[in-house]
Amino acid sequence: MSPRRWFLAAMATTLAAGLAASCSASVGPSGASADGGNGGAEATAQEGGSSSGSDAQQGSDATDSSVAPIDAGTEGSLDAGPCGIRTGHQGLTSRSLTVAGLNRTYLIYLPSSLDASKPVPFVFVHHGLTMSGQAMYEITQYTDLADSEGFGVAFPDGQSGPDSIDAPWNVGANTCPGSLGATVSAPGDDFAFLDAMEADVSQDQCLDAAHVFVTGFSMGGFFAHQVACMRPDIRAVAPHSSGTHDLSSCITGHKPIIIFHGDSDPIIPDGCDVPGATNTPAGFTPSATAWAARNGCAATFTTTTVEDGQCEYYDGCPADGQVAVCVLHGMGHCWAGGAADGGIFSCPAFASATQLQWAFYKMYAW
Repeated sequence: MSPRRWFLAAMATTLAAGLAASCSASVGPSGASADGGNGGAEATAQEGGSSSGSDAQQGSDATDSSVAPIDAGTEGSLDAGPCGIRTGHQGLTSRSLTVAGLNRTYLIYLPSSLDASKPVPFVFVHHGLTMSGQAMYEITQYTDLADSEGFGVAFPDGQSGPDSIDAPWNVGANTCPGSLGATVSAPGDDFAFLDAMEADVSQDQCLDAAHVFVTGFSMGGFFAHQVACMRPDIRAVAPHSSGTHDLSSCITGHKPIIIFHGDSDPIIPDGCDVPGATNTPAGFTPSATAWAARNGCAATFTTTTVEDGQCEYYDGCPADGQVAVCVLHGMGHCWAGGAADGGIFSCPAFASATQLQWAFYKMYAW
């Protein structure tokens, strides 16, 4: 086994051990894994098969189970051609395409109520190490919100496919360290993957290019920070349970960002995100502090109470650069307000990160 593979295997082992402690410290459920359990490179809506025991077909609009996985071809861009011209792919569908020489897989959800010719907002939801797009579909309940609010959602798999112990995303270098003292970045082009997914889903549904958002959990959250740093076209981001690197090399301007972290997280120190946290790795600035400074916000903030925590909205931010950080008290390494049967990466007893993210986008990134 190569040193890199050994390190990642050790990191996965430590993740599992830390999550056991996390679940006892959190109010959320423990037990079954929420790693997705697709078992292969293409996870169809019909198969579902999560190891948390839930079925991808649950919910009234996740009904596209008869559609075979779509081979979307090669990479493209949002403006590559006419939009909304392919029919029969609403609901939850699995997709695959080739990007930068890699076979990439992902789930797309489009509510059945959408008019394919009317541009709608879109959200990308990125998973953590050892997880999958299927797991994030089940945990975050983003599809319920998509039904009520009228937008599309993508749940992509990392570079080595679902449930892999390899690093899923290219998150940049020198990020705030996790429990093993480092975060390993995947080498591939995940920005090209974003573009290719947009081009693919645009064939089914016209997208509102001014309202495309990225969120992610754990290493997916690290990737969301990297998107905020390097992708001017993404309107706002919402990293969860992660951290970032020095922002001095970012090419974007102001970026609205809402950050989530449990203050009992045993995997990624809350000090990677939260100013004033006691567990802050030496030499790293909490991401909320870094983004507030970059966006030109004041050092003070206004606090709003949420279930078992609070969200701090920085004062004096520019109209296009609001920064907020939500701290969940007693929560470990899991998605706040996730599904009750979502497994170890879901903490349903806390305020819903999914709902708070969308409310933030509508208030500060529209």
